[in-house]
Amino acid sequence: MKVLHMPVAPYYTNSYIYYDENTLEAAVIDPGGSADKLMDTAKENGLTIKYILLTHGHFDHIAGANELKVLSGAQVIAFEDEDELLKSADMNLSLIGMGKGVIINSDKLLKEGDFVDVGNGKLALIHTPGHTAGGVCYYDEENGILFSGDTLFKGTTGRYDLPTSDGAALFASIKKKLFTLPDDVKVLPGHEASTTIGFEKANNRVAADGL
Repeated sequence: MKVLHMPVAPYYTNSYIYYDENTLEAAVIDPGGSADKLMDTAKENGLTIKYILLTHGHFDHIAGANELKVLSGAQVIAFEDEDELLKSADMNLSLIGMGKGVIINSDKLLKEGDFVDVGNGKLALIHTPGHTAGGVCYYDEENGILFSGDTLFKGTTGRYDLPTSDGAALFASIKKKLFTLPDDVKVLPGHEASTTIGFEKANNRVAADGL
């Protein structure tokens, strides 16, 4: 499995194209904008976008989802507990952040423990509440890749002062669900630089100290 990293305008969100180099099936994680750029990149690499995977419902991670769905025909997938936020322009902060409302109607809502098959790749959904109630990470165990959304960043964590946030839940998610993964797992977050589980366990004082 391969990953193309694409920071997208206008919010500098890390979008990712996760794909099977053999079948050329792909999933886009968190299309926060630049849907045309994401689609063009997929075409340039001969990829078919099968899924649009959302780690959570904040506007800077979903702003390009509807357009990308139209361009690609892909299914939009999110966690079941995030549906209310995705459908509320107030809760997903799009009215404040963009000046216009964004509403996402998911094609499929997943549950804890569900998997998404992308070609021969398999992404496990890990529910990591805290940044939002329905926030998740997607984990490719075989290839040691974790798409962490805004749950875990290099040296810090996501915010927990927003609608449906819960600081105690966020730190519990990181310690109990992410820091139990192998140290060499590569963490691909929603913003800023990539990292590893081992590096964060050793150096991320925010996550370690918690509330």
